[in-house]
Amino acid sequence: MTQTLSQLTDSLQALLNDDGTYFPDALCAAAIRQALKELNLAIPQHAAATVEAVAEQYEYEFEESNALDILDVLRQGTDTYADYNLSLDFDRYFEDDRPFFRLRSPEAEGQLLIIRYTAPYTINGLDGETDSSLPSFYDPVLLDGAAWQACLVRASSRVEALNFNADVIRQYQQLAEHFRITFQNGLARLGQRKASVSEPDRRGWGDRWNGQH
Repeated sequence: MTQTLSQLTDSLQALLNDDGTYFPDALCAAAIRQALKELNLAIPQHAAATVEAVAEQYEYEFEESNALDILDVLRQGTDTYADYNLSLDFDRYFEDDRPFFRLRSPEAEGQLLIIRYTAPYTINGLDGETDSSLPSFYDPVLLDGAAWQACLVRASSRVEALNFNADVIRQYQQLAEHFRITFQNGLARLGQRKASVSEPDRRGWGDRWNGQH
């Protein structure tokens, strides 16, 4: 799994060739938080959970309260390996920041429903989290994003009346742009990883973009 906040902070300072003088721990934590936000918005974690259907019930509150979105609701297959799952028609919404889904037609009592959803990655030590769910090979991409944000902060902190070396701002801006491009390229590559599907969804337009969003 990914490093803790403390370890990521050390890695970020090493990446920026700093001992904490120009990029103190608090600044690094803020930069890592911003980079993680961007990563979660672009390539959130894909997960699945099962819910037992209730007879004649249309609406369900999804118990995974940290879900960012519900991507699909499937009726679990009753074949030998329970892998012939059928995607159901449903509507998703949030109420009081809690995720819900409403089936267009109710399912039989006890039928297992597979809920595919997205959730944010977490980092141990950041904002009270006690678990790091980010895969370790995401770390270099996250650090590029954090370095981008950290350099932007340093550039803005140099904008002052008595700035004896104006080139410092430009140098931080150039460095920030380098890390921004590297970060976004990393997100683009990681975004090519395909999430699980059952059978092709034929309810869309049927073009080459169908089923990708």
